Amino acid sequence: MYLRVKRSSRIVEAWTASLLRAFAPRKFVLLVLILSTVVVHAENKSLAPSAFDMAKRAYESGSYSRALDLLSQAINSASDSSSRNKAYYYQGLVLFEMGYYYSSYVSFRNVLLTADDKNREIYEKSIKNVVVITDRLNMQDRAGKAISGLPANFIPSSVGSLTHYSQGIYFMSSGESEKAMSHLKSVNPESQFYAKSMFYLGVLATKVKNYKEALFYFDKVADLTRGKRDSFSLGELGRLNLARTLYSAGDIERSVEVYSQFLSSSPHWLTVLLEASWPLLRMNDTTVSLGNLHTVLSPFYREDLVGEAYVLRATILFSLCKYEEMRRTLAQFFHFYDPILRAMQTETNQLGSADAYYRAYTTEKGINRAFVNFAKRDPGIINSIKVLDLLREERRNISQYGRNDQMKRMMQIIDDTDKSLSLEIGATLQKLHKSKLAELLGQREQANYLKVEIVTGEKDLIEGQKGLPPKRVVDVETSVAAGYHFWPYEGEFWEDELGTYVYTTESACVN
Repeated sequence: MYLRVKRSSRIVEAWTASLLRAFAPRKFVLLVLILSTVVVHAENKSLAPSAFDMAKRAYESGSYSRALDLLSQAINSASDSSSRNKAYYYQGLVLFEMGYYYSSYVSFRNVLLTADDKNREIYEKSIKNVVVITDRLNMQDRAGKAISGLPANFIPSSVGSLTHYSQGIYFMSSGESEKAMSHLKSVNPESQFYAKSMFYLGVLATKVKNYKEALFYFDKVADLTRGKRDSFSLGELGRLNLARTLYSAGDIERSVEVYSQFLSSSPHWLTVLLEASWPLLRMNDTTVSLGNLHTVLSPFYREDLVGEAYVLRATILFSLCKYEEMRRTLAQFFHFYDPILRAMQTETNQLGSADAYYRAYTTEKGINRAFVNFAKRDPGIINSIKVLDLLREERRNISQYGRNDQMKRMMQIIDDTDKSLSLEIGATLQKLHKSKLAELLGQREQANYLKVEIVTGEKDLIEGQKGLPPKRVVDVETSVAAGYHFWPYEGEFWEDELGTYVYTTESACVN
């Protein structure tokens, strides 16, 4: 009888009265009263708010800690994915309000892991939140991976551009360039991620040396970000790669023009000074090129792996017949960079893993200072270290909710992400170290070649005084070492776009 009774209070009262009339003897009265109390209690229990309802009210009233506890109960006791997804969604909202952004992302991502036809309204919001949060954390590929697992009919058209953007980054990071380009080209021009999509399309075009297409995209980025303070970093990186692409495409004059637009406040200032010296040299503007190199070779930047600047300066001085200055420049190169070269060779043998490179970099022990200074200028590493710091602060803060089962799981997820990201940074550092070591070895070889040229040049100058032609033309092969340029997305290097070229230097020596 207890299980069947689902009546209103009025029906229960009437039913109780009929029992009293039917069983007038006093001994039945107590039994009926007890039964009535049980039925009313069952009814009140069925009308009591659920843990999810109470959590929702706590969230709306700003009681976030209580909301987290109640949502943990709701998630653990959920009988189906629909109920669980709603609880995950509100957990994401609560964590975002508390400033725990990575944990918030994990909660919204959990909503997307199971396609739920009953909760389509929260899918749109969860997708938007996942993409926006991971973009701020520089983890767009993670959002793209989660979204790519959703059936297409679960992705509302209102968030189409966001999903195309994140999936484009995901496929780009996994090496599927064609899929990446298809998604990135589908981002609507009105989207907040349109400029970034254009930038990554430029990167993809550069990888296959399609400079015409790369120029279109980087030009677009420069136009879209011009004068916008919140897009400053993207605009600077877009213009830097526009200048590089113009050089690679052979438009030397415009390349110089774009490089000249950078200010000393730019985070890429040192890179700009060094790179711009090459197109200036090819335009025979040796005065400005030497001026750039004078700054690069100052004591302030000496330990920033700028050995290429010594080689370039020596090459320019050769063209100007300034052999003594050339000799001093090369002597400085060997003095400063031979010890660094030996250190990097030793480090290659001693630091055999990504984890070892990460620990050496973060402690600045067991790795040379010049490489550390260089790596600190890499945009990818800078962003990854910031995210790692944020994760660790978040991990410390949520440890106060150690009794909450969901927060315990979240702490473990953050620990795993911390380890994974640390290894990613270490792997990037290992690649950079290998690339810079090879580059430094190549520079040393060129420096030795230029030492020979000094002797040849001085000999020819002496012979010229005996009636030989006062001028001579020398072909000097100069290369920018493979893998010089920053890969702005992962902190890795691009394949060399500038390449190797042979240019003609006319000696300025006159009898």
